[in-house]
This record gives sequence, C-alpha cells and structure tokens, in this order.
Amino acid sequence: MAVSGIIFQMITLFIMMFAGYLAARAGLISPSFRRGLSSLVLSTAFPCCIVSSVLQSGGAPGDMVVALGVSVAFFALLIALAALLVCIVPTPKPERSLDQLMLVFTNLAFMGIPIIQVFYGAQGVAMLSMFLLVFNFLVFTYGVMLVSGNGSINLRQLVNPGVVSALIALLFGLTGWRLPSPVESALSSIGSINTPMAMMIIGSSLAHSDIRAAFSNPRLYRVSLLRLIVMPLVFIGLALVVPINRMLAGICVIVAAMPIAGNCSMLSDIYTPEDMTASHATIVSTLLSGVTLPLLVAAMNMVGLG
Repeated sequence: MAVSGIIFQMITLFIMMFAGYLAARAGLISPSFRRGLSSLVLSTAFPCCIVSSVLQSGGAPGDMVVALGVSVAFFALLIALAALLVCIVPTPKPERSLDQLMLVFTNLAFMGIPIIQVFYGAQGVAMLSMFLLVFNFLVFTYGVMLVSGNGSINLRQLVNPGVVSALIALLFGLTGWRLPSPVESALSSIGSINTPMAMMIIGSSLAHSDIRAAFSNPRLYRVSLLRLIVMPLVFIGLALVVPINRMLAGICVIVAAMPIAGNCSMLSDIYTPEDMTASHATIVSTLLSGVTLPLLVAAMNMVGLG
C-alpha cells in the first residue's frame, strides 16, 4: 500500500467534508435537509454501491463465503476487545455501554468503501459488503441493547436497505448472476454519489455542532485513541499470526482503524437525545483519522501487510 495513496484519499474526503461545511454555513443545508440527505444516501446510494461493487468484482463464490466467515469472527473479536478495554482503561460505569458502542461500530461504509476501493478495487468492496451485512445486523441487535439498557430489540429494524443490499450482494456473489448492462450502469452511477454525499453530510453536521465542546471533552480523546490506534494495532498483530487471505487481513485492519460510525450518534439520538457524546465523538475521531490512517498504512507496510 502506498502511503501517498491514503494521504491523497484522505485529503479528497476532507475536501468533500469541507464543501458540506461551507454549504451548511451558507444556509444551503439545514438540519432537516441534512436528515433528508442522510435518508437518501442510506436508502439508495449506499445499497446501489454495495450491489454494484459485487457485480463488478467478478470474484469467486467461495470468496464471499470466506469473507462472511471472517467478518463474523472480526466483529466477535471487536466486541470482546471493546468489553475488555473499557474495563482495563479507567472508564466510569455509566459511560461503559456507550464507549463500547463507539469502539465496536466504525465508519466502514462511508469512509471505508473509498479507502478499500483505492487499495483493493471492486473485489475489496465486494468483500467489505459481507462486513456491512454483519455490521447492520449488530447495530440493530447488540447496538440497541447497549444504548437502550433494557435488551429490547425491534426485529423489523433488521429489514433495512443496508441489510437487504448486503444479502442481495451475497446472492449475486454466490451465484455469479448478472443484471442487464443498463441496470448495472445505473446502479454504478447512483452508487458513485455514496461517498461524496456522505462526507458532505458529515461536514454539514460540523457547522451545526459545538466544536469547542467536542474538542474540550477528555473522554472523546480516550475513546478516539482506543478506536483509531489501539484497535487496529491489535488486529495488525492478529493478522501476523493468523493464517488468512492477505486482502481480508488488510480489510480487517483498515475497518478496525476507521473513525466512529454515525450509527452511534443515530442510536444515541433515539435513546438518549440529551447526550451529545456520540455525535461529538464521531466528529473528533473523523478529524483525527486524517492523521492516524496514513500512519497505520505505514505500519502495515513495515510489517508486510501492505
């Protein structure tokens, strides 16, 4: 992996984010409009991106099965590691559940997809779709249990565009089926707006947030340190000793190094709307990842994972 490649990609993503920030400051993106854009991206662009990537990858059916198995093991380890870290690192008990949520769920969709695309192409994104399948299932089961505190799960929430698109992607990956060329072209075109729109949405949220409050909260630096540095270093170590496909090993490390997912803020808004911690943590970790991700790629190259 070329460190220059990740730096170039991060600069590109931050320019998109800055464009969203400027648009919001100019009054072009209001909070209500931002929510509408988020729904548009999650319900159309994101599913199209996932399905299109699998159709373009041309990978073997067995690769999808292996990727699904690796993604299940990956998130199982992530959950266990998060639970361990909030006990080892001094964390007040009332904060542990939310901290675990932020340590487990990373921005593998909106930031992970373009970065994986740079290093591994469409085949890498196809493999990533299996991680997204497990991710979406866990958000509405494990994630809800963490933030609600009562263990309640709404199974209907599992039927969402992210899960459905990943299942469709798995079907095409296993069968090798194709769609008519105009349909595939349309899916690819719609999917191409996924990352630009998502980064502009993140940028617009900066314009409507108390940045000073976010960066003055020591808790957010603690969580970001664990999320952006400790977690990926653990998976680099595991990748060196566990026999695994090199591409999947790299994907695991990169996913582990992503900043905190916006889903954490979404769940927090539903169950604890007065607590802005998750929203602020998403912003802080996203900005800090501009420094940590290039360093991580350099570390991967040093140990032969690049």
